[in-house]
Amino acid sequence: MSRTATESAIEEWTIILGESGIVAAGESSEYGVSTTGAKRAIPAVLRPENQEQVSAILQVAQRWQVAIYPVSTGKNWGYGSANPVEDDCVILDLSRLDRISDFDPELGVVTVQPGVTQGALREFLDQHDGNYLVPVTGAGPTCSILGNALERGYGITPITDHFAAVTKIEAILPDGTLYRTPLSELGGAEVDGLFKWGLGPYLDGLFSQGNFGVVVNITIALAPAPETVTAFFFSTKDDAKLEALVPTVRAVLRALGGSVVAINLLNSQRMLSMMTPFPEHKAIDGVLPSHEVDSLANSHGVPAWSGVGAIYASKEVARAARRTLRRLLGPATDRLVFINQQRVNLARNVAKVLPGRLATRIRGMADTLSGALEIMHGTPNDVALALAYWRSGTPPEQGQPKNPARDGCGLIWFAPLVPIRGNDVRRYINMIERICPEYGINPLITLTTVNDRCFDSTVPLLFDRRDAVATARANQCYHALIKAGQEEGFLPYRLSIDAMDTLDNEGFAFSRLASQLKAAVDPNFILAPGRYVPRVRYSEV
Repeated sequence: MSRTATESAIEEWTIILGESGIVAAGESSEYGVSTTGAKRAIPAVLRPENQEQVSAILQVAQRWQVAIYPVSTGKNWGYGSANPVEDDCVILDLSRLDRISDFDPELGVVTVQPGVTQGALREFLDQHDGNYLVPVTGAGPTCSILGNALERGYGITPITDHFAAVTKIEAILPDGTLYRTPLSELGGAEVDGLFKWGLGPYLDGLFSQGNFGVVVNITIALAPAPETVTAFFFSTKDDAKLEALVPTVRAVLRALGGSVVAINLLNSQRMLSMMTPFPEHKAIDGVLPSHEVDSLANSHGVPAWSGVGAIYASKEVARAARRTLRRLLGPATDRLVFINQQRVNLARNVAKVLPGRLATRIRGMADTLSGALEIMHGTPNDVALALAYWRSGTPPEQGQPKNPARDGCGLIWFAPLVPIRGNDVRRYINMIERICPEYGINPLITLTTVNDRCFDSTVPLLFDRRDAVATARANQCYHALIKAGQEEGFLPYRLSIDAMDTLDNEGFAFSRLASQLKAAVDPNFILAPGRYVPRVRYSEV
């Protein structure tokens, strides 16, 4: 019987990588699990150790026209995890490329490969007296720095926009050749890493949310650790005050842009998801009725809207910033408090002398605050990952890293952009609260400022992944939100693997141009087919 192209390619890849560098189809189940419930046919997984092997892998893929789908660490939870967009793509697992190099402690730049995690970079900086903040996210210490930056992830520490921090990219193109920017090619590799835009057309952007090459190195600018980091928390008990609170958030960012870089707003259900187990027995068709939400919120002291941010500044500037925050946020909120690690330690000491239930509540609050402060200090942790386990999944044993895909969690992220205007935010909230319950989803809402003009909202669609009906409904909810968002003007900044066809419209000039560029660079469409760039099928190409 004749061999398939994939079998022939695997034979050549085995010579390149050795037996230990290939995971056969029957052994690749851990790559196929996804919090979204997506399932793809994965013929094999390739695990190179260096960029020369990546280049050789792509040359073989071209020769046999076998599709390849690269992942950094495969932890793109809520968007598809390690699954490709299309079936029958061989996974290219880049987690073994984990080198950190060219750290400049004076200028604050460092180069990382795809397998470098948030935790690994933090450890490296600590060992090399790197007084800088890691660009952390809520995904935790085991997730890739490079992967998050290329997906245009963001955080609440300076620099909030993680792709904005990328100053230089090196990638292996689909034909196996190495892409470098002109400044590096001309001998200016050092200054290339200090200046994002380089020289000539800015082509690095093709590798962000694209499928034009396998990125093997990025250089990123790190934010220096400030003299002080002070968290601030504020809240309003009255949902009707939201329209007034939103422009106040904008005013804070404009007044304190150098020291307050991002603010989160969270609705009561999102806060409850961090404080109490999901009360399944009180839910109707999986959704908590409004009176149950109100009852839970009252019993846990949770307001209609909570806000959180941090001041990154010297002691003198921080004192002035606190005064400005009191002046601006005071009239629009019911409560404003400032927290640092000393106050958290004080709360823990107080808990030691309090009676049982109250002591437990204070300790839990202190642990949550401590985790939040670590993230604000640029130290990753998995405190925020507990959200993924609210409706389903089995948390790992104490001390083991959380992995929502492996642990059975059902999670799809809907992450639309929303103007920082009170009326627009209200329209958006109404849309979420109308659609989510129709599909058995509780409307948990966070609004995070990505600048002083725009929120990115993250809505976790949580469901029981063991239930096929609940899984299907959650995916239907995601698509219903995208459709409604198109009508209302609230579109996502990032797509799941099951929503890439959102961009597949031959009437879009974007789709035509992207397809033309893809056809020029990758005429056989072997690299991550379907990922953000439509397949070539337009008459203009």
